[in-house]
Amino acid sequence: MEDLLDIYTKLENNLLQSNKWANFYESLGRKTWFISCDEDKCLVIKLALYKDKFYLYVPRGPQCSTRGWHVFLKKVKELAKQENCVFIRVEPYKVPNGTLKKLGFRKVNKYSPLSRQFSPMDTLLLDLRNDESVILSEMKPKGRYNIRLAERKGIKVRESQKEEDLKVFYELSVGMKERGFTSFDFEHYEKLLKSLSKSKNIKLFVAEYGKEILSILMVCFFGKTAIYLHGASGDNKREFMPNHLAQWAAIKEAKKRGCDVYDFWGIAPNDDPNHLWAGITRFKKSFGGEPVHFLGAFDFTFEPFWYKMFSSLNIVRKGLLRK
Repeated sequence: MEDLLDIYTKLENNLLQSNKWANFYESLGRKTWFISCDEDKCLVIKLALYKDKFYLYVPRGPQCSTRGWHVFLKKVKELAKQENCVFIRVEPYKVPNGTLKKLGFRKVNKYSPLSRQFSPMDTLLLDLRNDESVILSEMKPKGRYNIRLAERKGIKVRESQKEEDLKVFYELSVGMKERGFTSFDFEHYEKLLKSLSKSKNIKLFVAEYGKEILSILMVCFFGKTAIYLHGASGDNKREFMPNHLAQWAAIKEAKKRGCDVYDFWGIAPNDDPNHLWAGITRFKKSFGGEPVHFLGAFDFTFEPFWYKMFSSLNIVRKGLLRK
């Protein structure tokens, strides 16, 4: 049987390197390009840094050989000069040994400009090639119990692509800021839903008790992979476990669509109990799955002065936040 990670990392299963993802970013007013890398092409997105300074971003890529990386870098250097970009940030699944160092890329750390990668370095992958009964049996006992508890308590889950449900999702996500979670603005979610709903690549899974919406998950489907991209829930009736039943509904829908992999999209590294995602990690791991660690994000600098300047500003900002 093909390895789960091999399926997940195939370009045809990578939503974040697709035309659909490019269309989403273009709907937000961003410029995008597909740059050749070996026989495949790599999505590059232009994002704002400050005023007239920008950077290039490659989500979950590139995927190419050593020679392909050289060709790719030569082309993005030309693009960066044309678009006034300070650096490019890449998030490759894997890279030929030593290639990034030889080319001059540096690992993103807490002192880098925008000191994080957008795609999680650590995630959890669930194998959907098994029967539903097997998937249930391989969950942690608490996960199965919470699904059944939600059903007994009368939680119902429906699928939606309606804007009124998205507005509730946004309200719930804003409310989660008190629990330490950050939210995109409404336009981001709205454009994402509109861009992917046309081709049925996205669904909201709405968990309700009576007429009250308790939680909503946003799940994307692309190729053989489903991604639990965003989730939002309130405090009311959390003990009824609406998130567990909504997640189970999304997993079953992914399986019905022929997906082989369900990506829970981000967990705390090494089960760190002090990590911001510690609680959500326990929730996700209750469904089983295989933890996966990726290389992380790397920057190549086109304008060293401005890169150092933005790094310094980030260090100052972090210092002020600690006070």
